[in-house]
Amino acid sequence: MNRDFIWEGDYGNRSHLIPILKEILEKQNANSLQMVNTFINNNPYTLEFYLVLSYDRPEEQHIAEMIAMLQNADLIYRPDITYNELFSEFGNRRFISSTFVNGRDLEIRFLYLFDFVEKKELREKGCKFSGPLGRDMPVFLSHQSKNKEVIEELIPYLNGEGLPIWFDKYNIDYGESIVDEVEKGIKNSGAVVFWITKDFIESDWCKKELKDFLNRYNDKDILIIPVISDDIDIEELNSISDLKYIKNTNEELNIIAKNIVPRIKKFYNENFKR
Repeated sequence: MNRDFIWEGDYGNRSHLIPILKEILEKQNANSLQMVNTFINNNPYTLEFYLVLSYDRPEEQHIAEMIAMLQNADLIYRPDITYNELFSEFGNRRFISSTFVNGRDLEIRFLYLFDFVEKKELREKGCKFSGPLGRDMPVFLSHQSKNKEVIEELIPYLNGEGLPIWFDKYNIDYGESIVDEVEKGIKNSGAVVFWITKDFIESDWCKKELKDFLNRYNDKDILIIPVISDDIDIEELNSISDLKYIKNTNEELNIIAKNIVPRIKKFYNENFKR
């Protein structure tokens, strides 16, 4: 019976594989290693690269040597994919494929199968591969859902001052655990604005957010800014009664933003590299 090994490679990092695959082809004869086959997707929206190594009657150690060499080359073994599945995608024009039977053939043709340059060539031209955007420590907007539309209008003012925002409406996707995502937001935020109204005080969920942020506040790694409705006495909020707060007397949101932005920026500049 044939034994197939499917490996996933990094489309943008492949030239280092040439001497490795060449060595495998030259050491393992056709009676053992039947073929080395590439499946390459040059669609710029879904770049992919797979290798298929198929064995018939492998000599002792051939498979173990192959596995060790390809793992050390940072390829990912994909037993969840079959050759038939890869081959079936030709009907969708997903892959181009090529088979190599000797090292010389691979050395000549391998790199020409890829339409786009490797990452190292782009790095040499000054391109940097940064992580996803939206990873800066955000300002968490804690609020009761009845006040969502009001506090949402605060977001563009803070964004306009270069401050990223964590807001449940946009940071929690459908099907995700609300509890888990809120906990991540609390953990990853650099500051929190509590929009405190009567509804906030009566909300068990808001009380939990307040408690969790106060636990972080004890470590002095979070800035807490309460914005308190003018119909609330600060003494109703024992846990934050010693914090300087902004009294919300139905002022324009841009006025509130002007009051809180300098403090948030100062805290971020002193505590986080941005």
